[in-house]
Amino acid sequence: MSSPRTPQNITLLARYGGYLASVSGARVVGILITSTTFPYLVRKLGVEGYGLWSYIIAICAFLDLIADPGFTSYLTQQVAARREQAFDLVPDVLFLRVAMITIAIGVLWVLVSFEPRHDVRQLLRLYGTGALLVNVLSADHLLTALELFHLRASLTILQQALYAAGIFVLVRSPQDLLWLPASLLVSATVSGLVGWFVLRGRGLPWALAFRPQHWKQIVTPSLHYASSTLMSNLYHRSGNLMVRWFLGDYALGLYSAAARLVDILRGFVITGLQVLMPRLAASSRSVREWRRMASWAFAAIAVLSIPLACGLFALSRPLVLWLLGSQYSGAISLVEWMAPYLITASAASLFAGTILFSTGRHRAYLAATGSGAVSGVVLYLILIPAFGLRGAALAFVMAEFVVAATAYWLLPELRDAWKNPALTGSLCAAALMLVSLRVLASYTSQLFVLISASGSIYVLACGWFVRKALFGQRNIQPVT
Repeated sequence: MSSPRTPQNITLLARYGGYLASVSGARVVGILITSTTFPYLVRKLGVEGYGLWSYIIAICAFLDLIADPGFTSYLTQQVAARREQAFDLVPDVLFLRVAMITIAIGVLWVLVSFEPRHDVRQLLRLYGTGALLVNVLSADHLLTALELFHLRASLTILQQALYAAGIFVLVRSPQDLLWLPASLLVSATVSGLVGWFVLRGRGLPWALAFRPQHWKQIVTPSLHYASSTLMSNLYHRSGNLMVRWFLGDYALGLYSAAARLVDILRGFVITGLQVLMPRLAASSRSVREWRRMASWAFAAIAVLSIPLACGLFALSRPLVLWLLGSQYSGAISLVEWMAPYLITASAASLFAGTILFSTGRHRAYLAATGSGAVSGVVLYLILIPAFGLRGAALAFVMAEFVVAATAYWLLPELRDAWKNPALTGSLCAAALMLVSLRVLASYTSQLFVLISASGSIYVLACGWFVRKALFGQRNIQPVT
């Protein structure tokens, strides 16, 4: 057996440490950009304007399923597992996507005719058609599958910088809402074209191929991934649709802002999973290596998501008022109810979106997302009429919990993951941090002081608890 400190393992750790640094760096820059564009948009567009934009995003997410019914997901999984050998699938996938995009645009224009508001119809035509066409240019999935994380990080920063520049220059009031999709589409087009030019240099073909004999091997597994994406959209996006239908545009604005805030924080938690996905796919033949990597990922998710959820719950009032403004004071209680989403959604991303997906278990992946879709839609239909926005927030959290629990149950190899000492240490340290926050809040209302002090307390306490747990395990002597 090779030592964990062999030159090969050290090189591997250094390489993936560099990948994680690139992805994390891009994520940090992205969060910094988003932390300025998000509050800027919610303030400039107003509660109702931001809610309508979120509604359009949700509609377009469902339409994108028609344009790409799992083809990209299948191609990503194949390239991650087979690398350049899977490039022969690209011309067929591109042809199928172009054909489906044409159908999706037709469906979009039919749906637009049923929308009563003129401004929403205009935005749907502009952004919906543009997004369906531009999405085919996205190279993020292939860059991730080929472990080109440095390039992907650079392109991500480029796109977000272009988008932010367009927002700050062009969007000044709710009447400028049309410039929002324009900025988004232009920035996505530029970064997508650069990515495809780089991939072409690595041998990726730029061609459409009409080869019906290859379609079955692509369409069959792709439909599983498409169904899984549909299920994911149902439990993640249908809340926007139902809140608007049941409660109106103003309530939708509050709900959308709260959901976007927690989703931004969740993106920070799951940063490392983008690096882990292709390596899990490649190491799926070795059960020992696969379990080791999955255990490390579980520990990282626990250490990051639990304190963020507790901190968001405790600091929801000053955070919302500082970030979104007083017009969103009605979203404070929503953020409190949505705080556990950081834990449930991160766990769902790990067990379903990363582990099941990377290992090609598309039926189990579909079962996990399908359970979340059914429970999510049922909970939205029951809880929104009964409890209003708080019911929507609870359904938002519980749907992700069902996905995570189902995916965990379908991974018997990881059934003992809950015994990870990092989970126990994180829970104990987060409880201590929460108590400390309550005490500190009685002395100061400075948000940055509270965040810095509580974060320091958590890091120190978590390190102590985990060290103690690991030290205790090393000193357990076998019974003779």
